[in-house]
Amino acid sequence: MTLRRALLALLAPALVLVAAGCGSSSTTTSTAGSATPASSTSSASHILRIPYLADMSVPDPDIFYDIEGNSVILSAYEGLLKYSPNSDKLVPDLATSWSESPDRLTYTFHLRANVHFHDGSPFTAKSVIASFKRRLNVGQAPAYMVKPIASMTTPDPLTLVVKLKEPVDPFLDYLASSWGPKMIGPEAIVTHAGKDFGQTWLQTHDDGTGPFQLTEFARGRQYVLTRNENWWGAKPFFQKVLLKITPDISTQQLELENGSVDGIMHSFPAANLSSLPSSVKVLKYPSYLRLLLYVNTNKPPFNNPAVRASLRAAIDPAKLVAEAYSGTGTNSKGPFPAELLSGQPTLPYAPNPTVAAEGVTKASTKSIVLGFTADESGIQRRVGEILQAAPEAAGWKVTVKEVQLPQVYAYINNLGAAPDLLLQTNTPDAANADTWSRILFFKEGGLNFLGFNNARVNKLLEKSRSAAPAESEQLEREAGQEVVNENGIFFLGDIDNVFVLNKDLEGVEQIPAYPWTVNYASLRRTSG
Repeated sequence: MTLRRALLALLAPALVLVAAGCGSSSTTTSTAGSATPASSTSSASHILRIPYLADMSVPDPDIFYDIEGNSVILSAYEGLLKYSPNSDKLVPDLATSWSESPDRLTYTFHLRANVHFHDGSPFTAKSVIASFKRRLNVGQAPAYMVKPIASMTTPDPLTLVVKLKEPVDPFLDYLASSWGPKMIGPEAIVTHAGKDFGQTWLQTHDDGTGPFQLTEFARGRQYVLTRNENWWGAKPFFQKVLLKITPDISTQQLELENGSVDGIMHSFPAANLSSLPSSVKVLKYPSYLRLLLYVNTNKPPFNNPAVRASLRAAIDPAKLVAEAYSGTGTNSKGPFPAELLSGQPTLPYAPNPTVAAEGVTKASTKSIVLGFTADESGIQRRVGEILQAAPEAAGWKVTVKEVQLPQVYAYINNLGAAPDLLLQTNTPDAANADTWSRILFFKEGGLNFLGFNNARVNKLLEKSRSAAPAESEQLEREAGQEVVNENGIFFLGDIDNVFVLNKDLEGVEQIPAYPWTVNYASLRRTSG
């Protein structure tokens, strides 16, 4: 997956599972792979060990657009704004305050003093300009967040004035997004710029301002984050964070139970949560992650609206989510994550076997392919197999097929060869409705994998981004209703963030818009 994304009230955790780390302050790559229990020694208590199921794409914040790896980016880098824990409330990060002009075109940011990059150089308003320009120059998917900027000026070293080309309702949310623009220092932008704006160097290094520094990046093996002793914030408890690549969830579970790792941040088998040892705990929080079923409306049989409507009658989201997620998700109530938009359209999903069977008779072919993205936890396969049953009962011949993420991104170039249906779990880019609809419903959206294209939706979304907040929300509701009516995307479930952690880990901070991620700087071990 690669994209994601206001809580109107503080979200309280229902259950939570937390993990803390182990090892010694001199832990190296070789000791990181050992099975020393996480809380066996005093020195080990200041090492946090967390497994990743897969490598992150790249630790470059202007390219990174995935979920696995969020914790690396957010530990090494900071933006101007962020969200308050368990909330969508915008709060200061490297900007201590900000103001917006009445015409919504000019933003003035007052920056935090005495901040330094990991290379030792000072953070100033010019650093922000250099970082924003670098994101534009690199030109990868997250670049859209700074493209609305017309100009930037620095009245003094700690003041930045940004002027936009037109009003952009979600602009401040862009700055708070986990994929939003991060501040990058001169060691990357100048010293190691090369001919690619520092992209080669940042494949294995960092130069942010965050509480941890990326000191090792061994692809396929492990990453090491080392505490930044000169960070402007409160000193983190953990001296190091060891992120070991462990592509088997069963292995991760065994390592958690024997104390070799401190926590599992996602994809823990829901059916196993009730049988964990007393040494671990489970923390469950609402998130913006959503289970989606894309429909290929560009070829038979689902280019026929009547056939798509009958497919809707074959789907039972409540049953599907209950069986696949075992209490770690709920069926979706609208086309947007509930916290992003009030008063949004309801979903008319009511299983009706008779209607579902009648629709199959209208189809030009009864053989369809249901694709799901390969994931190490096996949950997508499980969802696909459960989903397969109802359409087959209605008369469809359904082939469930595992596909790889690069294939998914290539479907838009040859929709005739794409599957008829596609399961995905995706998330908005930030806590703003636009950062969901624009990447999913818009004709050129980054997550619009099967080419959904509705002229009215495109027009509504073009208008929404620059509209005043109340009008923007109404336009988003109208766009959402149109998408629901088209039956081109089915919104199946809202999936929780579930963290399974060692019981002695405290200080868990998570943000619904930052999936699979906790704040390593706030974590501490009570036994340390």
